[in-house]
Amino acid sequence: MFTNILLATDGQEHTLKATEICLDLALACKARVTAIHVIDPYLKQFYNEIYAQGRKEYLEHVDRCLETDSEKIEKELRTMFEQKVPGFLFVKSFGDPEKEIITELKKGRYDLLITGGKILSGITKIKSWNLPARLEAASPGIPVLVCRT
Repeated sequence: MFTNILLATDGQEHTLKATEICLDLALACKARVTAIHVIDPYLKQFYNEIYAQGRKEYLEHVDRCLETDSEKIEKELRTMFEQKVPGFLFVKSFGDPEKEIITELKKGRYDLLITGGKILSGITKIKSWNLPARLEAASPGIPVLVCRT
C-alpha cells in the first residue's frame, strides 16, 4: 500500500498520463501526493552565444518564461489534486532535474515515484537524455512508475 507518492512533472503533454495515474492511485490508496517541478536552467547556458548587448535581456527572458511555466504547472496541479487529495504539496526546485528529484526522494520518505516519459525508439532512444531511465537507476530503493506516452 502506498501512503506517500512523489509525482515528478515538467508540465509537458507526455506527463499528463502520469498525473492522471498518480491521482487515481492516490485516491485508491488514500495516499499523500507531493508534486515536484524542477526548473532546469539548461537554456541559460547559451547566453555566451548571444551578442553582448542581448545577454542580460536573454537571461531575464529565460527566467520569466521558466517562472511562468512553473506557475502554470502549479496552478493546474493544485486544481486537480487539492480538493481530492488531503495534504497535497507542490515543491518547486531549481537545477538538474535528476539530482533534484533524487534529493527529494531521499529526504521525503516516499513509497513511490511516478513520472511521465516519451516513447523512445531508433535514433531518438540513443540521443535522448532519458530522464525516467536515469531516475530508475538512481532511485534509492524506491519503486519508480514510468508512464510512457
